[in-house]
Amino acid sequence: MAVNQSTRIERLKLIQKASFIDAFLFTSSSTITCLSGHFFNFEIGPNPFQLIPAALLMAQGHPSSLVLADNEAYEPCGIGAGISIKKYASYQYKNPLDYTAKFVLKLQEALKELDLSQARIGIEQDSLPYVASQAILAVYPNVVFVDVSEEVVCLKAVKDADEIDQIRKATVLCDIGQAAVLKHAKVGMTELELFSLIRTEMEATVGTRVPIMLDLVSGARTEEGGGVPSNNIIKEGDLVLSDLTPCLNGYWGDTCNTIIVGKPSAEQSKHFQLIESALQAAIDFIKPGVKANEVDQLLRKMLSSVGEYGHHSGHGVGTKNHEEPRIVPYNEMVIKENMVIALEPAIYSNGYGIRLEHLILVTQTGCETISKFKHCFEQKS
Repeated sequence: MAVNQSTRIERLKLIQKASFIDAFLFTSSSTITCLSGHFFNFEIGPNPFQLIPAALLMAQGHPSSLVLADNEAYEPCGIGAGISIKKYASYQYKNPLDYTAKFVLKLQEALKELDLSQARIGIEQDSLPYVASQAILAVYPNVVFVDVSEEVVCLKAVKDADEIDQIRKATVLCDIGQAAVLKHAKVGMTELELFSLIRTEMEATVGTRVPIMLDLVSGARTEEGGGVPSNNIIKEGDLVLSDLTPCLNGYWGDTCNTIIVGKPSAEQSKHFQLIESALQAAIDFIKPGVKANEVDQLLRKMLSSVGEYGHHSGHGVGTKNHEEPRIVPYNEMVIKENMVIALEPAIYSNGYGIRLEHLILVTQTGCETISKFKHCFEQKS
């Protein structure tokens, strides 16, 4: 994975100047991926031998420091230039586990090296553990923490060229997965059996495990809007809703399709076409300067004759699978060039649900559809 964070680092410097920040301490895994290139295996859940996955300390004029557990640091993934790795001992068996104390000690050492004893340090307040902040203040009582969460959210919403490239690669896996649903879904198969075939095709393409968030449901379950695959057996005439969100090299893709195993009713076909038209209208509408809630309003208005869908109309995609801009009624965030947005209008009624989703890149004059899979309701004979 080629990492070049130079553009977003320059934007981070603007935050630093505006907020009179001396340094940044980031502990959110998605921000660490964005600013360092290092990514984590979220699929196995929290590591029992870590307080948090990592901490990234950045100060202008100094190399950045990435504090990692030694069992994460054997082969750091995708680290950018100018970033030093500081390891602390996490797992051990001859002595009691004290990984939190060792993490804090290594973090204190990194702060000392940068002479930040009286610094204003920018943080994302919701992700910095209390024990870490208190340990820093115990040694450096004159440190002032400044919450820059909102500014960092906006920074991450606009993607650099290397990030867009990574999202494109993840979205290729979405396209492969959606094609696999059309190819393999059949009567008598369980949702779990279908998922295993989808995942196999996606992973065979890249030759490695692919963490994936997904909704894969069939029949009456589609009216609920989603869920994890189960032993539910696909029957003749069932709809299959597949919302596939794979992560590759720390960046996400996201698409959704709904197919029918058998022949659709006239109402189902009409609803599919309505959603398809609404989705295309939103794609045609989006350009820099449009507000997120204006896109949401357009989609809901076009589908208002068939009811309300009880979720967002879309969201940003990057080092998180759901980030700004959220396409929701309250959000007046202005859409900018190089934002990557998933749009996902839906209809849920009469015992079934249909949702379609494309991933788009906002360009200078409009947008480009990154996902290339063509939504298709009926399987080929």
